[in-house]
Amino acid sequence: MRKILIVEDQALARMYLCSCVEKCTDCEVAGTLTRADAALQRCSEGHIDLILMDICTENDSDGLTAAESIKKFYPRIKIVMVTSMLEGRFLDRARKIGAESFWYKDSPSGDLVDVIEGTLEGRQFWPDSTPAVQLGKALSCELSDQELQTLRLLCEGKTNAEIAAKLNVAESSVRTYINRMLEKTGYPNRNRLMVAAVGKRLVVPGSQLDL
Repeated sequence: MRKILIVEDQALARMYLCSCVEKCTDCEVAGTLTRADAALQRCSEGHIDLILMDICTENDSDGLTAAESIKKFYPRIKIVMVTSMLEGRFLDRARKIGAESFWYKDSPSGDLVDVIEGTLEGRQFWPDSTPAVQLGKALSCELSDQELQTLRLLCEGKTNAEIAAKLNVAESSVRTYINRMLEKTGYPNRNRLMVAAVGKRLVVPGSQLDL
């Protein structure tokens, strides 16, 4: 039997992932963890073939960082990153660290069974893009890269001056990006825009992604 480790801090989601593993051919759940930073130690304690790794786990433990460490010490272990967060940088970072596949939790359960079995057979599964979310009158895909970068930094509490320095642009450009987003979405102010972006899981403040 092929051993699957599940790293997921939400009880219902963990049960759901376990049920998907049980539907896979010749697979069994080798264990479950609620913190991603405990996964490396677990890999040293017994044979694991594949990990279903949630990106945001208990106590802000980062699944992407954990996956990167596991790939360094146990490159044969296959990793499927799973998340409900629509932060586009998660997808980019997962590719960069060498994860085999990526699955959004809102996808049908049958898809995950195919992803698990296919990944174990050496195939890779990646969404073409991050799903778009509705932000007021606009879809997130209608925001430019500069606008999305500005929005992420706003949600991290950065000032216009700090955003300008981070993006290497003038403060007037930052104000332009913000005004364009407000015009596209129809929100009356930046606070409403930020609340919507975080609430719709488009932005995950404090995720500390270094791309």
